[in-house]
Amino acid sequence: MKKLLLTLGLSFTLAIGYSQNSDYKKNELSIGVLNVNQSPKNQEILFENSYYFVPFSNVTYKRFINENNAIRLAYHRPVIKSNEKPPSNWNDNSNYKEHVFKIGYEYIFKQKRITPYMAIDITYLKSRASREVGGGFTGETHKSENNKNGIGLTPTIGISYKIYKTIFIGLESNLSIMNIKNEKIATQLYPETNELPTRVNNTSFEYIFNPIQLIAKFKF
Repeated sequence: MKKLLLTLGLSFTLAIGYSQNSDYKKNELSIGVLNVNQSPKNQEILFENSYYFVPFSNVTYKRFINENNAIRLAYHRPVIKSNEKPPSNWNDNSNYKEHVFKIGYEYIFKQKRITPYMAIDITYLKSRASREVGGGFTGETHKSENNKNGIGLTPTIGISYKIYKTIFIGLESNLSIMNIKNEKIATQLYPETNELPTRVNNTSFEYIFNPIQLIAKFKF
């Protein structure tokens, strides 16, 4: 990871030296109007399909070093899902919450009305999932939790279309390659016991493909 940061830093420094035009807009703010996200793994009870829609999913700020190079910082709106069923003979209540932050580098090809670009982001992901299941004749109830912390790289390709002087719309697609640390906790809630919750920790690689995102962009 240190080598990656040094490489990005060197790229930014070299890009400054090749600045071509001082009249271009140095800042850009973009809003993810509609995003198609891949559903989290092992959360089928909350995410019925392989992909789901997220309106106004993120805000990205870009600082242009020159016309062709930019640093980008993105904040993604938390994904929150729940499926709480009312008390009955059998209960099955689930909750999921996810946070994503990104920082990276973007290369913009020659800027015209239609401009392609590509980027690489360092991505941080944190999520927490819980599920309580129980009831029936015995009333036995169990709770399972899965906490994830991950960091990885997200290659991105995109295209922008200029609709007015400083207003653009765009499409993006990306694939996140994540190194995830998992903490799984299993607890018996009822009947109460003196046993401590069972904890299992492991590390895994996950691939998260977000096929398309519609973006509105404003340069200033």
